[in-house]
Amino acid sequence: MLEHYKELHLYIKNKISNKDYAQDILQETYAKAIAMQNTQKIENSRALLYKVAKNVIIDMARKNKDLSEVEFNENYIITPALTPEDLVIEQDNQKILMNELKKLPPKMKEAFVLYALEDYTKEEIAETMGISVQAVEKHISRAKIELKEKLKRKEEY
Repeated sequence: MLEHYKELHLYIKNKISNKDYAQDILQETYAKAIAMQNTQKIENSRALLYKVAKNVIIDMARKNKDLSEVEFNENYIITPALTPEDLVIEQDNQKILMNELKKLPPKMKEAFVLYALEDYTKEEIAETMGISVQAVEKHISRAKIELKEKLKRKEEY
């Protein structure tokens, strides 16, 4: 897990501008992740660390009103400007995208999911999948194009 320390620290610092809070969050993240690792088998420690870090940031923001600069950019956050109709359309679009994502060829889907949803770098994906970075870029680019086209076709109906 320590191999992700610098990367995770940068991620947290980008979310929290206060260095002391960022360090506290990082320490709590590792403490929780290590405790989880002692009780269960963890297959993807990097993903676990990011998930725990997000949760710790949210918990700390709830407890400490000084964390007004926490950046929440999750896809499912609803802004007050959304009307009920907009919300239904957004939910439909997400369902369509997830269904279409399942239909992509396996390597294309794997590369896209690792990049877009799991926050892996293209280099990490190439290493994980055993292919070149250029091949990863092609898979991601083609997946984006296909998903956009399919979503556009669904909107036209």
